[in-house]
Amino acid sequence: MNTLQLLPNRFKKIGWSIFIPSLILGIISLTGIINSPEISFPVFYNSGFPLSNEDSGLFKTTEIDFFANLFGILIIIGGTLVGFSKEKIEDEYISSLRLKSVFWSLIITYSIVLVLFLAIFGTLFFTAMILIMFLPLVLYVFRFNYLLLKK
Repeated sequence: MNTLQLLPNRFKKIGWSIFIPSLILGIISLTGIINSPEISFPVFYNSGFPLSNEDSGLFKTTEIDFFANLFGILIIIGGTLVGFSKEKIEDEYISSLRLKSVFWSLIITYSIVLVLFLAIFGTLFFTAMILIMFLPLVLYVFRFNYLLLKK
């Protein structure tokens, strides 16, 4: 049987130390409790926002919300390290748990997306879609580790 190409087990601890604090701080920063500075940042492409006098085009500088971007990047890095690192004993049962967890996280995510398409419109919908992009990874990590602990 072909096995998945996973990261070494030692990356799991590093991933947890990045993932959990970033997830908590990311959620806190969304509430507005933490004042996030806006910084000028060079980007590959800036589409600008409608009715803004921001320069759009290739290789522009734009103002970004520092904490939201930092925590988003760290959630992805930490979640990837946690979710795709080998267990100490990596066998076919663990592989089946991985598959079940991915499948479950996608079903839940797209069920939520379907409800959002039917129930939310405007800027809130756009904000929700940005947050939804983290959901499959977050659900996969928690579901897989929950199934491991339950075993």
